[in-house]
Amino acid sequence: MEHATLVQRGPLPSYLSLPDPVPDLVRILAPTGDHLWLVTDRELGRQVLAEDRFSRALAVAPQAPAIHPLRPDATALTSLDPPDHHRLRRLVSHAFTPPAMAALEKGLRQTASDLLTGRRSMDLVPDYVMVLAATAICRVLGIPEAEQGRFSALADRAHGITPCSPEQSGVARGELREYVASLVTADGLGPDEDLLGALRRSREEDAALTVDELTGLVELLLDAGYETTIGQISLAVLALMERPEQWRLLVRRPAAVPGAVEELLRYAPVVPISFTRVARHDTVLGGERIRAGEGVLVSLLHANFRLRDHPDPADLRVDRQGVRHLTFGHGPHVCLGARLARLQTRIALNELIATAPNLSLDVDPAGLGWRPSEALVRGPTALPVSW
Repeated sequence: MEHATLVQRGPLPSYLSLPDPVPDLVRILAPTGDHLWLVTDRELGRQVLAEDRFSRALAVAPQAPAIHPLRPDATALTSLDPPDHHRLRRLVSHAFTPPAMAALEKGLRQTASDLLTGRRSMDLVPDYVMVLAATAICRVLGIPEAEQGRFSALADRAHGITPCSPEQSGVARGELREYVASLVTADGLGPDEDLLGALRRSREEDAALTVDELTGLVELLLDAGYETTIGQISLAVLALMERPEQWRLLVRRPAAVPGAVEELLRYAPVVPISFTRVARHDTVLGGERIRAGEGVLVSLLHANFRLRDHPDPADLRVDRQGVRHLTFGHGPHVCLGARLARLQTRIALNELIATAPNLSLDVDPAGLGWRPSEALVRGPTALPVSW
């Protein structure tokens, strides 16, 4: 088995198990029965994610080849090509600028510290990571404080973070969408500076914007800045617990945490594959002819491990310099919540180092529960630890 999947904990889709040496581009059979091209090389992956010859909008058409049986909303931000994509993205991008993230940091750091203070053990997923992530996304959106518990509970069920049946998850997703729509259209809820306030103002100024579009943007932010962050922080902590020498290095050198975050993002990406694109016309990629209408996706996991300028990429090295990865994608659809995810991961690790330098996992990693392999977002469902 190749390094990219060998070192990963938890289930992965079967089509990511590839022969060694791994080809740069390979045809795979998806669970849907469709055949698609899987790109494993970083530079080829960057081309697929950034170049106009590969369309995201064509990939959500009803008859397009798909990797997953659930078809995304064709009007969602992640389903659009430029310029429609840019039109919607600019409505929310201001909430994730460096100044906006800096304004969040002090409060989130206090939240993380409060969650750990006075404790000597906990399940990090529900008691630390999920609470921190919920606090962050609610502050970005401007969810009224009295409503944050309801919002978080709906979001957890809708995204399958709280264990529930597919039917229960579907019901929660519908309730969450109705709730978000009510916030988008409500008057007098929060300042215009928060994201919900800005979306309400945008709708007032542009009658062409629909409530469905704005609600879809909020749902996307939950995917980009909440669900994925929970999985990513959990994967990062697990990786460090399995390599205690790397954890000890960070305890000795807390200033190395920002660089370590990039290495952990590379080493254990929370989303192992990109969204599918479809070739607009016959083209050549990596020496292979891609026919018009064929589906192409990138293994972000393999691309992160196939970096020719990173020696021993299968090793986790929190002091690795100049880390490069595709965990947040590339091009027009690069993850909107990337800065928020980095901020939360850095805060979560820094506060653990300060409060729990002797942190250790209380169970065998082989016995941990995981989100199912068909889930788009990876991560353990529990991380019992003590210090």
